[in-house]
Amino acid sequence: MITTCRAVVDIYDMDFFRKVNNAHRSESRKESTLYEIRESIAHNYTETIDFQPNTYVDGEHMPLIVMEWRGNSDEKERYKKIEAPPESTFDLGSKVDCFGMKWLVTEINYNQEVKLAGRMQLCNYPLTWQDDDGSIVIEDCVCSRYRTTATGEDIRKPSSKTLVVDETRRNILIQFNERTARLRQGKRFFIDLEGMGNPKVYRLTDLNRTSYIYNGKGCFELVCSETQINPDVDRVDLMLCDYRPVGEPLPEPTGSCEIRFEGQPVLKAGGSVKEFQFSISDVDSAIAEWELMLPPELSEDFFELSEISDDTVSLKAFGGIGHSVRLMAKFEDGNGFLYGAMVDISIVPLF
Repeated sequence: MITTCRAVVDIYDMDFFRKVNNAHRSESRKESTLYEIRESIAHNYTETIDFQPNTYVDGEHMPLIVMEWRGNSDEKERYKKIEAPPESTFDLGSKVDCFGMKWLVTEINYNQEVKLAGRMQLCNYPLTWQDDDGSIVIEDCVCSRYRTTATGEDIRKPSSKTLVVDETRRNILIQFNERTARLRQGKRFFIDLEGMGNPKVYRLTDLNRTSYIYNGKGCFELVCSETQINPDVDRVDLMLCDYRPVGEPLPEPTGSCEIRFEGQPVLKAGGSVKEFQFSISDVDSAIAEWELMLPPELSEDFFELSEISDDTVSLKAFGGIGHSVRLMAKFEDGNGFLYGAMVDISIVPLF
């Protein structure tokens, strides 16, 4: 006797349906497609010619796919496109050891449904400084000449055409971490080829903590301006500015600061501009941060605050007669000392 058996399949058993369609743990057609793509990538990851098995990300072994960057010949040498293996990740600002060199991840794709990819730049300079506790910090960074347009436009805009290279300033991308988080405006560095005999010194004049940060990780962008070497505290042999022996305490601030101006703290509405200068007695050149504080009833459109130099601004009033505004200036030196001053300015009629 022949017995025929039939398997009864519950057409409503979605878990079984997903398994036979290679879409286990997927809740939609899109998820099942992504699942198949990720499985294919995982299966063929090590077979590609761009697979680099001996790469490290932030000190941890992580094989990566490292591809040429599509650009001019100079960019191909300084930039690489990278892809992480399935179930692995790197962050914006991660340091990568590859081809015997240090690289910094400066871009990542934010749509990571299929794979994590990004761009890394070649680190070309070991920025060195002495921390507040006396320890020596060395951070590999991307150092380049400061570039802008003739009109001051953003060089990344398609409309920007005429590039201007400022030989007295350097642009630096550096990993955001516990050590770099303590950097302050006014910090001085040697940025030059070691052993040149008369290396150039630069002062940190602008610290961008936002443009290259994502989910609390990323890079700081530093702008450093050329300054003079101080033979009393700068050690050329160590390539360290403001060096002090380990254990020696930080110097205490001894200077006083003020906002200087001509005449009385009065500004005529509709009249000419008035200049204000931030001065510190023991600092040759202070790069001040200015802020104009207004009462709630006054509009910002009534005033125009313009920078004239690192330590001087001009203020013009178009309205606000009968009110008083407060102009504040602050400066933080390389040791973390904060200097600040303010002046209350009365707005009066032109005649």
